[in-house]
Amino acid sequence: MKNIKYIATMCLSLLVFGACEDTVLNLEDPGAPTDATFFQTEDQLEIALAGIYQSLNYVRTVPFPQLLDHTTDYAFNRGDVGGTIATTSGGLSSTEAIVNVFWDRFYTGVQRSNNLLSNMEKAKSVTDPERYMQIKAEGLFLRALFYSYLTELYGDVPFRTEIVTSLDDLIIPKTSKATIVANILSDLEEVATILPAVQPSGERGRASANAANALIARIALYNGDMELAESAALKVINSTEKPSLFADYESLFTADGVGASEVILDLSYKDGTQTHQIAQVQGSRFGGWCQLVPAQQTVDSYETINGLPINEDPLYDPANPFANRDPRLKASIAIPGEIWSDHIIMQHSDSIATWKVQNGVKVERVFNPNAANPAGRKIIDPLTGTEYTAGGANRFTSFTGYFWKKFSDEPALILMNGTALRSEQPVYLIRYAEVLLTYAEAKIEAGTIDNSVLDAINEVKARAYNNSGIPYPVITTTDQNELRKIVRRERKVEFADEGLRLFDIRRWGIAEKVMNTTVYGSPANGFSKIGGLDFVPNIDEDGFVTYSGAPSQPRVELGNLDYRTLEMRVFDPNKHYLWPIPQSEIDASGGIVEQNQGY
Repeated sequence: MKNIKYIATMCLSLLVFGACEDTVLNLEDPGAPTDATFFQTEDQLEIALAGIYQSLNYVRTVPFPQLLDHTTDYAFNRGDVGGTIATTSGGLSSTEAIVNVFWDRFYTGVQRSNNLLSNMEKAKSVTDPERYMQIKAEGLFLRALFYSYLTELYGDVPFRTEIVTSLDDLIIPKTSKATIVANILSDLEEVATILPAVQPSGERGRASANAANALIARIALYNGDMELAESAALKVINSTEKPSLFADYESLFTADGVGASEVILDLSYKDGTQTHQIAQVQGSRFGGWCQLVPAQQTVDSYETINGLPINEDPLYDPANPFANRDPRLKASIAIPGEIWSDHIIMQHSDSIATWKVQNGVKVERVFNPNAANPAGRKIIDPLTGTEYTAGGANRFTSFTGYFWKKFSDEPALILMNGTALRSEQPVYLIRYAEVLLTYAEAKIEAGTIDNSVLDAINEVKARAYNNSGIPYPVITTTDQNELRKIVRRERKVEFADEGLRLFDIRRWGIAEKVMNTTVYGSPANGFSKIGGLDFVPNIDEDGFVTYSGAPSQPRVELGNLDYRTLEMRVFDPNKHYLWPIPQSEIDASGGIVEQNQGY
């Protein structure tokens, strides 16, 4: 088999031909290979397959899982990266860019999949039989993956499994989500019988039998088939090449985690071929732009080391809120006072300067562009007497006071130090931790709770505490309601910034609650006032964090000791549980493709 990154390079140089074609109408480019001249050799099948993977790899410059998580209650988007603000402010319409980009990218993948699957028979006689079947299976897997996202985002959508060859075939009405799900589940069952349990190490990023079964489990869970979700997850858990959780949670999302057994499917990147800008948009001003950042509500969702929400643990200290917390908090999010990208992260509005730290030693006092410094105002570092003139573009660069560590490629941030940054850090689509929690949730919802449910949840929790020196809080209850709350809390913190939250809050029916609220950032001058008031937010059974009675104010340049109010979220349950079908699709079909309710 050809390495997928090498094949992707070849595909990028051949984007004009059918297998890598974005527009279905450009069917007869006289200067490009066509279906009649292509699909003649095994190498050409590999190139066509790589074109399908390439469709999955990005939506604009930020991979789609991170954009999806910033359409939820997880985070705040400074600067409207990827157009997510329309999805959180109640302004989503059928002409918004984000609606069109996701639709176009995933349907491009469907078209490329159909092109390969419809034409590959031409090369069957000259292709290794085993590899021929694997190429077919990978094409089926990817098509199923594209449709899984399309149906979860838009509901009923046009469904085709054949290549478009004429204008008469171009326009078709929507097919019910249930029908599409049944079809792609059937395809994935076939895929799981053909592909190896895992791909060789040199083929990271390709589909596998474990990936097919994990995707079956996810789709079944999302669509309420708990029996299938459980059985498919069990096939991964009991696989002959069973995945295992990576020992260190924080390192999993760095270069150390590349190739880990836990990662069942990822988006692979390579300098010189294809990269992304997650580090740029998530990183602090010491290397990045801090545009996609976690909300205070997300920080407050991590339990204490006693396994309790912070409002239920009397040992939680609101003046020292980051102490004695689930280790995944500091593993996922850079918090004030922490060393990140070689600097102490200070968000106080009076933090004129901070320290550059290398090998644990403070080596240089530097201007802190992360503090609240009004444009043109001369300010003096009280420690050194150094005078700075603040740049207006840099004030309060993380309005929440926090940064995502996940996928943010800290070494690249340090190296580039604010210049245009591209990263090849892989992004994970399916992890073994998801399989374990899917299995647990399926059995909880089916009412078939046994020790295997507790084992699955505890395996995920135990890894979170590995090397922390703190015993993890073992789950022992078998009460269905309590386990439901626990597994939902686990999914929220385990998969933060990984693209699963939108579909979770929709299927649990809580989006209308968690998305109709004000997004908060940390207090501009730390937690001294919050602690003095002994204020603790309320967290309900759905994990919804509220701040009734909390001191708060709109974001301002200097700030005070209050929480920062950042954005009022709006969610209309009559329509926002689905995105609208792009208006261009409605218009092009002459109304044959009908719009979703409420748009």
